Amino acid sequence: MSSLRQVFLIARRDFSQRARSTTFLVTLLFTIGVVVAGGVLLASEVGSPDPYDIGVVGAEPDGLDASLQAAVGAFEREAVVRRYDSRAAGEDALGSGAADVLLVDGQEVVWQEEPSPQLAAVVASAVGESDRRRVMAELGLNEQDVSRLLSPPSLDSTTLAEPDSDAEAKQVGAYVGNLVLFFSIIMFGQFVLMGVMEEKSSRVVEVVLSRAQPRQLLAGKVIGIGALALVQLTVLGTVALVTLNVTDVADVDVAALGLQVVVTVFLWFLLGYAFFSAAFAALGATISRQEDLQGVAMIPAFLLAPGYIISFIALEEPDAVVARIASLIPPTSPLVMPTRSIAGDVPLGEVALSVGLMMLATYGLIWLGGRIYKGSILRIGAKVRLREAWRAARG
Repeated sequence: MSSLRQVFLIARRDFSQRARSTTFLVTLLFTIGVVVAGGVLLASEVGSPDPYDIGVVGAEPDGLDASLQAAVGAFEREAVVRRYDSRAAGEDALGSGAADVLLVDGQEVVWQEEPSPQLAAVVASAVGESDRRRVMAELGLNEQDVSRLLSPPSLDSTTLAEPDSDAEAKQVGAYVGNLVLFFSIIMFGQFVLMGVMEEKSSRVVEVVLSRAQPRQLLAGKVIGIGALALVQLTVLGTVALVTLNVTDVADVDVAALGLQVVVTVFLWFLLGYAFFSAAFAALGATISRQEDLQGVAMIPAFLLAPGYIISFIALEEPDAVVARIASLIPPTSPLVMPTRSIAGDVPLGEVALSVGLMMLATYGLIWLGGRIYKGSILRIGAKVRLREAWRAARG
Protein backbone atom coordinates (compact mmCIF):
# COMPACT_ATOMS: atom_id res chain seq x y z
CA MET A 1 0.00 0.00 0.00
CA SER A 2 1.36 3.41 -0.96
CA SER A 3 2.47 5.91 1.66
CA LEU A 4 -0.21 8.45 0.63
CA ARG A 5 -2.89 5.76 0.86
CA GLN A 6 -1.78 4.92 4.40
CA VAL A 7 -1.89 8.57 5.43
CA PHE A 8 -5.37 8.95 3.88
CA LEU A 9 -6.77 5.93 5.72
CA ILE A 10 -5.36 7.11 9.05
CA ALA A 11 -6.70 10.63 8.47
CA ARG A 12 -10.17 9.27 7.61
CA ARG A 13 -10.20 7.11 10.73
CA ASP A 14 -9.26 10.01 13.02
CA PHE A 15 -11.76 12.33 11.32
CA SER A 16 -14.68 9.93 11.78
CA GLN A 17 -13.74 8.99 15.35
CA ARG A 18 -13.49 12.59 16.51
CA ALA A 19 -16.56 13.74 14.56
CA ARG A 20 -18.69 11.14 16.37
CA SER A 21 -17.22 11.80 19.80
CA THR A 22 -19.39 13.37 22.48
CA THR A 23 -16.65 15.86 23.34
CA PHE A 24 -16.56 17.29 19.82
CA LEU A 25 -20.34 17.45 19.41
CA VAL A 26 -20.84 19.13 22.80
CA THR A 27 -18.01 21.58 22.09
CA LEU A 28 -19.45 22.41 18.67
CA LEU A 29 -22.95 23.03 20.04
CA PHE A 30 -21.57 25.10 22.91
CA THR A 31 -19.45 27.19 20.55
CA ILE A 32 -22.41 27.79 18.24
CA GLY A 33 -24.38 29.00 21.26
CA VAL A 34 -21.55 31.34 22.24
CA VAL A 35 -21.37 32.76 18.69
CA VAL A 36 -25.12 33.38 18.57
CA ALA A 37 -25.16 34.92 22.06
CA GLY A 38 -22.14 37.05 21.16
CA GLY A 39 -23.89 38.35 18.05
CA VAL A 40 -26.99 39.28 20.04
CA LEU A 41 -24.84 40.97 22.70
CA LEU A 42 -22.87 42.84 20.04
CA ALA A 43 -26.11 44.05 18.49
CA SER A 44 -27.30 45.38 21.84
CA GLU A 45 -23.95 47.05 22.57
CA VAL A 46 -23.50 48.82 19.25
CA GLY A 47 -27.17 49.69 18.80
CA SER A 48 -28.72 53.06 19.55
CA PRO A 49 -28.01 54.09 23.17
CA ASP A 50 -30.88 54.45 25.61
CA PRO A 51 -32.24 58.00 26.01
CA TYR A 52 -31.34 60.00 29.10
CA ASP A 53 -34.15 60.22 31.65
CA ILE A 54 -33.93 63.71 33.13
CA GLY A 55 -36.13 64.54 36.11
CA VAL A 56 -37.24 68.14 36.78
CA VAL A 57 -38.63 69.52 40.04
CA GLY A 58 -39.82 73.04 40.86
CA ALA A 59 -39.12 76.18 38.83
CA GLU A 60 -37.38 75.66 35.53
CA PRO A 61 -35.88 77.89 32.84
CA ASP A 62 -38.02 78.76 29.82
CA GLY A 63 -37.50 76.50 26.83
CA LEU A 64 -35.72 73.83 28.91
CA ASP A 65 -37.05 70.91 26.87
CA ALA A 66 -35.79 72.31 23.57
CA SER A 67 -32.43 73.19 25.10
CA LEU A 68 -32.03 69.66 26.52
CA GLN A 69 -32.84 68.02 23.18
CA ALA A 70 -30.34 70.27 21.40
CA ALA A 71 -27.65 69.48 23.98
CA VAL A 72 -28.06 65.69 23.84
CA GLY A 73 -28.16 65.86 20.05
CA ALA A 74 -24.48 66.78 20.10
CA PHE A 75 -23.82 63.32 21.60
CA GLU A 76 -26.22 61.56 19.18
CA ARG A 77 -28.64 60.73 21.98
CA GLU A 78 -32.15 61.66 23.05
CA ALA A 79 -33.59 63.00 26.28
CA VAL A 80 -36.84 62.16 28.05
CA VAL A 81 -37.86 64.91 30.48
CA ARG A 82 -39.92 63.76 33.46
CA ARG A 83 -41.46 66.26 35.88
CA TYR A 84 -42.15 65.43 39.53
CA ASP A 85 -44.36 67.15 42.09
CA SER A 86 -41.75 67.15 44.85
CA ARG A 87 -38.07 66.64 45.44
CA ALA A 88 -38.83 63.47 47.39
CA ALA A 89 -40.67 62.01 44.38
CA GLY A 90 -37.74 62.90 42.14
CA GLU A 91 -35.23 61.30 44.51
CA ASP A 92 -37.38 58.16 44.61
CA ALA A 93 -37.22 58.09 40.81
CA LEU A 94 -33.44 58.30 41.01
CA GLY A 95 -33.35 55.40 43.44
CA SER A 96 -35.57 53.21 41.27
CA GLY A 97 -33.68 54.03 38.08
CA ALA A 98 -36.62 55.86 36.49
CA ALA A 99 -34.46 59.00 36.29
CA ASP A 100 -30.74 59.38 35.56
CA VAL A 101 -30.45 62.87 37.05
CA LEU A 102 -32.68 65.33 38.87
CA LEU A 103 -32.71 69.10 38.18
CA VAL A 104 -34.11 71.04 41.15
CA ASP A 105 -35.39 74.62 40.64
CA GLY A 106 -33.08 75.02 37.66
CA GLN A 107 -30.11 75.44 40.00
CA GLU A 108 -29.19 72.12 41.62
CA VAL A 109 -28.33 68.79 40.03
CA VAL A 110 -28.93 65.63 42.10
CA TRP A 111 -27.43 62.19 41.35
CA GLN A 112 -28.13 58.80 42.83
CA GLU A 113 -24.46 57.79 42.90
CA GLU A 114 -21.56 58.59 40.55
CA PRO A 115 -22.22 61.64 38.34
CA SER A 116 -22.11 61.14 34.57
CA PRO A 117 -19.75 63.73 33.01
CA GLN A 118 -21.60 63.63 29.69
CA LEU A 119 -25.05 64.00 31.24
CA ALA A 120 -23.77 66.74 33.58
CA ALA A 121 -22.48 68.64 30.55
CA VAL A 122 -25.85 68.19 28.80
CA VAL A 123 -27.83 69.60 31.75
CA ALA A 124 -25.39 72.46 32.34
CA SER A 125 -25.44 73.41 28.65
CA ALA A 126 -29.24 73.33 28.48
CA VAL A 127 -29.68 75.42 31.66
CA GLY A 128 -26.99 77.86 30.49
CA GLU A 129 -28.62 78.32 27.08
CA SER A 130 -32.05 78.90 28.63
CA ASP A 131 -30.55 81.47 31.01
CA ARG A 132 -28.74 83.26 28.18
CA ARG A 133 -31.98 83.43 26.21
CA ARG A 134 -33.71 85.01 29.21
CA VAL A 135 -30.99 87.65 29.63
CA MET A 136 -30.99 88.47 25.93
CA ALA A 137 -34.77 88.84 25.96
CA GLU A 138 -34.50 91.22 28.91
CA LEU A 139 -32.02 93.28 26.87
CA GLY A 140 -34.62 93.67 24.16
CA LEU A 141 -33.02 91.45 21.52
CA ASN A 142 -35.38 89.79 19.07
CA GLU A 143 -35.45 86.04 18.42
CA GLN A 144 -33.31 86.32 15.27
CA ASP A 145 -30.55 88.14 17.16
CA VAL A 146 -30.70 85.61 19.98
CA SER A 147 -30.36 82.72 17.53
CA ARG A 148 -27.39 84.35 15.82
CA LEU A 149 -25.61 84.90 19.15
CA LEU A 150 -26.30 81.39 20.43
CA SER A 151 -25.62 79.65 17.12
CA PRO A 152 -22.60 81.27 15.48
CA PRO A 153 -21.83 80.27 11.88
CA SER A 154 -20.06 76.92 11.59
CA LEU A 155 -16.62 76.60 10.07
CA ASP A 156 -16.03 74.70 6.85
CA SER A 157 -14.34 71.33 7.42
CA THR A 158 -11.91 69.69 5.00
CA THR A 159 -10.42 66.19 5.34
CA LEU A 160 -7.08 65.54 3.64
CA ALA A 161 -7.31 61.74 3.90
CA GLU A 162 -10.54 59.89 3.15
CA PRO A 163 -11.67 58.04 6.31
CA ASP A 164 -12.17 54.30 6.08
CA SER A 165 -15.93 53.74 6.27
CA ASP A 166 -15.34 50.05 7.01
CA ALA A 167 -12.92 50.65 9.90
CA GLU A 168 -15.36 49.56 12.61
CA ALA A 169 -16.43 46.49 10.64
CA LYS A 170 -12.78 45.53 10.13
CA GLN A 171 -12.06 45.84 13.84
CA VAL A 172 -15.01 43.61 14.67
CA GLY A 173 -13.86 41.10 12.05
CA ALA A 174 -10.26 41.15 13.30
CA TYR A 175 -11.36 40.68 16.91
CA VAL A 176 -13.70 37.77 16.11
CA GLY A 177 -11.17 36.18 13.75
CA ASN A 178 -8.46 36.42 16.40
CA LEU A 179 -10.61 34.66 18.99
CA VAL A 180 -11.61 31.94 16.53
CA LEU A 181 -7.99 31.31 15.56
CA PHE A 182 -6.69 31.18 19.11
CA PHE A 183 -9.31 28.82 20.49
CA SER A 184 -9.44 26.64 17.36
CA ILE A 185 -5.68 26.08 17.29
CA ILE A 186 -5.65 25.31 21.03
CA MET A 187 -8.71 23.04 20.92
CA PHE A 188 -7.78 20.97 17.88
CA GLY A 189 -4.14 20.86 18.86
CA GLN A 190 -5.26 19.30 22.13
CA PHE A 191 -7.43 16.85 20.18
CA VAL A 192 -4.22 15.70 18.44
CA LEU A 193 -2.44 15.50 21.80
CA MET A 194 -5.22 13.46 23.42
CA GLY A 195 -5.57 11.20 20.40
CA VAL A 196 -1.87 10.34 20.40
CA MET A 197 -1.81 9.77 24.16
CA GLU A 198 -4.98 7.62 24.16
CA GLU A 199 -3.71 5.40 21.36
CA LYS A 200 -0.38 5.00 23.12
CA SER A 201 -1.87 4.20 26.55
CA SER A 202 -4.35 1.69 25.08
CA ARG A 203 -1.62 0.15 22.89
CA VAL A 204 -3.75 0.65 19.78
CA VAL A 205 -0.73 2.41 18.28
CA GLU A 206 1.22 -0.86 18.33
CA VAL A 207 -1.35 -2.42 15.99
CA VAL A 208 -1.42 0.60 13.70
CA LEU A 209 2.37 0.79 13.51
CA SER A 210 2.46 -2.80 12.30
CA ARG A 211 0.90 -1.50 9.08
CA ALA A 212 2.25 2.08 8.87
CA GLN A 213 5.34 4.12 9.61
CA PRO A 214 5.42 6.54 12.59
CA ARG A 215 5.59 9.60 10.31
CA GLN A 216 2.60 8.31 8.31
CA LEU A 217 0.63 7.89 11.52
CA LEU A 218 1.61 11.38 12.67
CA ALA A 219 0.72 12.97 9.33
CA GLY A 220 -2.61 11.14 9.10
CA LYS A 221 -3.65 12.15 12.59
CA VAL A 222 -2.77 15.81 12.01
CA ILE A 223 -4.56 15.89 8.63
CA GLY A 224 -7.68 14.07 9.85
CA ILE A 225 -8.23 16.27 12.89
CA GLY A 226 -7.31 19.34 10.83
CA ALA A 227 -10.04 18.47 8.31
CA LEU A 228 -12.51 18.23 11.19
CA ALA A 229 -11.35 21.64 12.38
CA LEU A 230 -12.05 23.13 8.95
CA VAL A 231 -15.55 21.69 9.07
CA GLN A 232 -16.12 23.34 12.44
CA LEU A 233 -14.71 26.66 11.23
CA THR A 234 -17.02 26.55 8.23
CA VAL A 235 -20.04 25.90 10.45
CA LEU A 236 -19.07 28.63 12.93
CA GLY A 237 -18.33 31.12 10.16
CA THR A 238 -21.73 30.48 8.58
CA VAL A 239 -23.48 30.82 11.95
CA ALA A 240 -21.61 34.07 12.68
CA LEU A 241 -22.54 35.68 9.35
CA VAL A 242 -26.18 34.58 9.66
CA THR A 243 -26.31 35.92 13.24
CA LEU A 244 -24.91 39.31 12.18
CA ASN A 245 -27.48 39.50 9.38
CA VAL A 246 -30.43 38.46 11.54
CA THR A 247 -29.54 40.74 14.47
CA ASP A 248 -28.84 43.62 12.03
CA VAL A 249 -25.86 44.91 13.99
CA ALA A 250 -25.73 48.67 13.63
CA ASP A 251 -22.67 50.16 11.90
CA VAL A 252 -21.26 46.72 11.08
CA ASP A 253 -21.14 45.99 7.34
CA VAL A 254 -21.37 42.21 7.00
CA ALA A 255 -20.18 42.41 3.39
CA ALA A 256 -17.01 44.16 4.55
CA LEU A 257 -16.48 41.42 7.14
CA GLY A 258 -17.12 38.58 4.73
CA LEU A 259 -14.62 37.32 2.21
CA GLN A 260 -11.43 38.93 3.55
CA VAL A 261 -12.01 37.68 7.10
CA VAL A 262 -13.00 34.16 5.99
CA VAL A 263 -10.02 33.74 3.65
CA THR A 264 -7.56 35.21 6.17
CA VAL A 265 -8.82 33.08 9.07
CA PHE A 266 -8.78 29.87 7.01
CA LEU A 267 -5.28 30.52 5.64
CA TRP A 268 -3.75 31.31 9.02
CA PHE A 269 -5.60 28.50 10.73
CA LEU A 270 -4.02 26.04 8.31
CA LEU A 271 -0.57 27.52 8.93
CA GLY A 272 -0.99 27.84 12.69
CA TYR A 273 -2.61 24.45 13.12
CA ALA A 274 0.08 22.70 11.08
CA PHE A 275 2.79 24.32 13.19
CA PHE A 276 1.30 23.75 16.63
CA SER A 277 -0.31 20.36 15.95
CA ALA A 278 3.13 18.92 15.18
CA ALA A 279 4.24 20.12 18.61
CA PHE A 280 1.10 18.75 20.29
CA ALA A 281 1.53 15.36 18.57
CA ALA A 282 5.21 15.04 19.46
CA LEU A 283 4.57 15.96 23.08
CA GLY A 284 1.58 13.60 23.24
CA ALA A 285 3.82 10.72 22.21
CA THR A 286 6.00 11.30 25.27
CA ILE A 287 3.19 10.53 27.76
CA SER A 288 0.80 7.64 28.33
CA ARG A 289 -0.90 8.74 31.57
CA GLN A 290 -3.82 11.15 31.94
CA GLU A 291 -2.18 12.98 34.85
CA ASP A 292 0.68 14.11 32.59
CA LEU A 293 -1.66 15.52 29.95
CA GLN A 294 -2.28 18.98 31.40
CA GLY A 295 1.37 19.81 32.00
CA VAL A 296 2.40 18.79 28.50
CA ALA A 297 -0.50 20.69 26.88
CA MET A 298 0.66 23.93 28.51
CA ILE A 299 3.91 24.01 26.49
CA PRO A 300 2.34 24.82 23.08
CA ALA A 301 -0.20 27.08 24.82
CA PHE A 302 2.65 29.14 26.29
CA LEU A 303 4.14 29.46 22.80
CA LEU A 304 0.80 30.67 21.43
CA ALA A 305 -0.04 33.09 24.27
CA PRO A 306 2.41 35.92 23.36
CA GLY A 307 0.91 36.13 19.87
CA TYR A 308 -2.58 36.34 21.35
CA ILE A 309 -1.56 39.22 23.63
CA ILE A 310 0.31 41.14 20.92
CA SER A 311 -2.63 40.70 18.53
CA PHE A 312 -4.63 43.13 20.66
CA ILE A 313 -1.90 45.72 20.13
CA ALA A 314 -2.15 45.02 16.39
CA LEU A 315 -5.91 45.46 16.60
CA GLU A 316 -5.52 49.05 17.82
CA GLU A 317 -2.25 49.91 16.02
CA PRO A 318 -1.62 47.57 13.08
CA ASP A 319 1.64 49.35 12.21
CA ALA A 320 3.13 49.39 15.73
CA VAL A 321 6.72 48.13 15.76
CA VAL A 322 6.04 45.22 18.12
CA ALA A 323 3.01 44.18 16.04
CA ARG A 324 4.98 44.29 12.78
CA ILE A 325 7.83 42.21 14.16
CA ALA A 326 5.52 39.67 15.84
CA SER A 327 3.47 39.33 12.64
CA LEU A 328 6.53 38.17 10.70
CA ILE A 329 8.09 35.55 12.96
CA PRO A 330 6.71 32.23 14.28
CA PRO A 331 5.17 31.30 16.64
CA THR A 332 3.43 34.69 17.06
CA SER A 333 2.62 35.33 13.38
CA PRO A 334 -0.44 32.98 13.14
CA LEU A 335 -2.39 35.34 15.40
CA VAL A 336 -0.76 38.75 14.84
CA MET A 337 -0.53 38.81 11.02
CA PRO A 338 -4.22 37.97 10.39
CA THR A 339 -5.24 40.63 12.92
CA ARG A 340 -3.03 43.21 11.17
CA SER A 341 -4.27 42.11 7.74
CA ILE A 342 -7.94 42.49 8.64
CA ALA A 343 -7.72 45.62 10.79
CA GLY A 344 -5.23 47.53 8.65
CA ASP A 345 -3.46 47.63 5.30
CA VAL A 346 -0.43 45.35 5.38
CA PRO A 347 1.97 45.40 2.40
CA LEU A 348 1.74 42.24 0.33
CA GLY A 349 5.48 41.70 0.73
CA GLU A 350 5.16 41.48 4.52
CA VAL A 351 2.33 38.97 4.22
CA ALA A 352 4.33 36.85 1.78
CA LEU A 353 7.41 36.97 4.03
CA SER A 354 5.34 35.99 7.06
CA VAL A 355 3.74 33.06 5.22
CA GLY A 356 7.12 31.91 3.91
CA LEU A 357 8.77 32.01 7.34
CA MET A 358 5.81 30.20 8.85
CA MET A 359 6.01 27.42 6.25
CA LEU A 360 9.74 27.00 6.82
CA ALA A 361 9.26 26.89 10.59
CA THR A 362 6.41 24.39 10.19
CA TYR A 363 8.55 22.12 8.00
CA GLY A 364 11.33 22.21 10.58
CA LEU A 365 8.96 21.55 13.48
CA ILE A 366 7.26 18.67 11.66
CA TRP A 367 10.66 17.08 11.01
CA LEU A 368 11.68 17.60 14.65
CA GLY A 369 8.28 16.51 15.99
CA GLY A 370 8.28 13.45 13.76
CA ARG A 371 11.60 12.35 15.17
CA ILE A 372 10.46 12.81 18.78
CA TYR A 373 7.21 11.00 17.93
CA LYS A 374 9.09 8.07 16.42
CA GLY A 375 11.42 7.79 19.41
CA SER A 376 8.73 7.87 22.10
CA ILE A 377 5.43 6.54 20.72
CA LEU A 378 6.11 2.90 21.68
CA ARG A 379 7.54 3.60 25.15
CA ILE A 380 4.69 2.92 27.59
CA GLY A 381 4.76 4.03 31.22
CA ALA A 382 6.56 7.05 32.63
CA LYS A 383 6.88 10.26 30.68
CA VAL A 384 9.64 10.12 28.08
CA ARG A 385 12.18 12.94 28.14
CA LEU A 386 12.64 14.78 24.85
CA ARG A 387 16.37 14.00 24.82
CA GLU A 388 15.65 10.29 25.30
CA ALA A 389 13.09 10.32 22.50
CA TRP A 390 15.56 12.06 20.22
CA ARG A 391 18.24 9.47 20.87
CA ALA A 392 15.81 6.55 20.56
CA ALA A 393 14.78 7.75 17.09
CA ARG A 394 18.32 7.12 15.83
CA GLY A 395 17.90 3.41 16.18
